[in-house]
Amino acid sequence: MDISYFQKINNTYKSKSKQETDLYLLNRHVDECFADTIDYHIVKRNGEPFELLIIKDTDNNTFKKKIKSRTSEPFNLGDYIEWNNQVWLVMLLNPDDKTYHSGYMYLCTVPLRWQNSKGKIIERFSYAEDFTKYSSGTTGNSIMTVGDNQYGLTIPIDEETKKLNRDMRFCIDFDDSDKPDIYQLTNRKTHLSNNTYFGRGGIMTLTLSFDAFNPNDDKKVTLEDGQEVWICDYIDPTSPLPPTPPVPDETTDLSAVISGSKNLRNSYNRTYTVSFADKEGNIIDWQGINYQWNIVSDFDIKQTVKDNQIILFVNDENLIGGSFLLQIVTGTITVSELKIDITE
Repeated sequence: MDISYFQKINNTYKSKSKQETDLYLLNRHVDECFADTIDYHIVKRNGEPFELLIIKDTDNNTFKKKIKSRTSEPFNLGDYIEWNNQVWLVMLLNPDDKTYHSGYMYLCTVPLRWQNSKGKIIERFSYAEDFTKYSSGTTGNSIMTVGDNQYGLTIPIDEETKKLNRDMRFCIDFDDSDKPDIYQLTNRKTHLSNNTYFGRGGIMTLTLSFDAFNPNDDKKVTLEDGQEVWICDYIDPTSPLPPTPPVPDETTDLSAVISGSKNLRNSYNRTYTVSFADKEGNIIDWQGINYQWNIVSDFDIKQTVKDNQIILFVNDENLIGGSFLLQIVTGTITVSELKIDITE
């Protein structure tokens, strides 16, 4: 049959072959019949109305649903789907999208909240798994730290979640708890499911390990909708920022920042990192700086220095509740100082 005649009778002038014409006819039929099934739903995708087929999965996993959309209306990894008064996260995409866009969404059960560098409270819903059984942790010298009440949380990759760093702390507990459970970010996998390079979104998986509640730094905050939630290491954005500690000696323009938790758990390793900048704020390579770590303490603290990091460790229950100072010293000048509390 002449292809031009076939295109004419099927109104598919843009196709270049019979196969493309058949696919065009199939897609047109799918579009016309898309809503004619019990699996059809109008949901919200990232807050906007969206048409979706939500199909019961064959393995009877109620936390997972297979989803399909028209070829003209794709969804992406990391999209939030609001359906059935619940929040779901798109975590799998089928690359074969000739007839439908298809994939899987998983039910989110844990809201992850933190304060960004501008003082704004950020919230992302996450799909949660129990990672305690994997016993992932850190090693240092002859000491090994294994998993202790670990969560695995999957969240979208976006401009805010890209900035999440190890040692950040989060509350994962009931909002009305008097002393909530606190977890620390100990690992993150960012490129296991990252389709951002071809415009189809991405997700990352975080590992959070049990940490200690700090009543001085962890605060209950009221959100814009009136909900009260716990935020770790909260700084009131309406209060004036504390002044930058002056350089003790005017002969140096060097500044340093020690990154790491303000809490050191008894019998657990904790890693701290130092970075340097000049008076204009430009980052300076630490290898060109003549500096040393200094600990101001009345008791012994095991320490291991590697590159621009120091690993600290204490193993004495009598020290719980105590504190010490971790300093960066150049010559006789202390350019950075961090107070660290020893906790359970």
